[in-house]
Amino acid sequence: MTTMPVTIITGFLGAGKTTLLNEILCQNRKKNFLIIENEVGDINIDRDLVKTSSKNSVFELTGGCICCSLNTELGTMLNSIILSRVTYDHVLIEATGMADIGQVINMFSGARVQRYFHLDGVVGLVDATTFMKRLPNFEEVRVQISKSDMIFINKCDLVNECDLKAIAEQLQNINPLARFEHTTYGKFEESEMLNIGSYDPSRVEKDIVDFSSISFTPLTPSNTHQIQTISYTIPGQFDVEKISRWFDNLLKRNKGNILRIKSILSIHDMNNKLILQSVGDDFHTSLGNIWDTNEIRESKIVIIGAKIDNSPIVEELKLLLS
Repeated sequence: MTTMPVTIITGFLGAGKTTLLNEILCQNRKKNFLIIENEVGDINIDRDLVKTSSKNSVFELTGGCICCSLNTELGTMLNSIILSRVTYDHVLIEATGMADIGQVINMFSGARVQRYFHLDGVVGLVDATTFMKRLPNFEEVRVQISKSDMIFINKCDLVNECDLKAIAEQLQNINPLARFEHTTYGKFEESEMLNIGSYDPSRVEKDIVDFSSISFTPLTPSNTHQIQTISYTIPGQFDVEKISRWFDNLLKRNKGNILRIKSILSIHDMNNKLILQSVGDDFHTSLGNIWDTNEIRESKIVIIGAKIDNSPIVEELKLLLS
């Protein structure tokens, strides 16, 4: 059974999410989309701004933030789609500008949901004209960036090259695992933002290898976004139960502070690499590629978060090696 890919569009208020959504629809007129629109108020104005066609279906969530409605509206909606046996080429979820989409992401890691849907990626939108002012004042901006797989810097025509460079540097510091693109009026041509496979084990493995040189980023007065990136390379092999308990404890003792984890784990008596990911306070695992005969068996772990106590982590991991 083919599962339906899901793309989540996030970004702070006024970043241009609905404009980007319309651009996706215009460039993919032959696709049959399920569009889930979310608005904080009781009246969903954005729904009237979406230029949909008769081929597409639009569902509205109103009266609350999507991340606060997982056990009610969104969950019920997905379940009704499953029961109806209606299929779509792609599912687009536009979250409200204040949403922490971590819970939405984790919803698609459940066994029942994964039989029908698979999370393709999170697309974040940044308003180039307001980003630098909002970054130190709104935690939502930092969290949305850290949990995005592809980030579009929008409204580039309204700022100069120097400002764009500063924005790109800040974004890279917050989330070095993301892909970055520039856009005006939410238009994109060269970038493929559907079917990017951000949660596919082989893609995660490549991302981690590409960024394995990342080192600990300390918090300093100049680090206004207060987001840290930590990377570890641990030679040897772990016991799967012990390392799972360790990740669970790590997330519990850093509750709310760890925003994202991507890792390749070398597990004793396992021929495949174990890919472990987390967004927020939960993690899930999947099998990656088989270890090559000449490949060094070592684990690579990348953590993005804030106020993380880095000092005990390396020693704890070394003690867990079997």
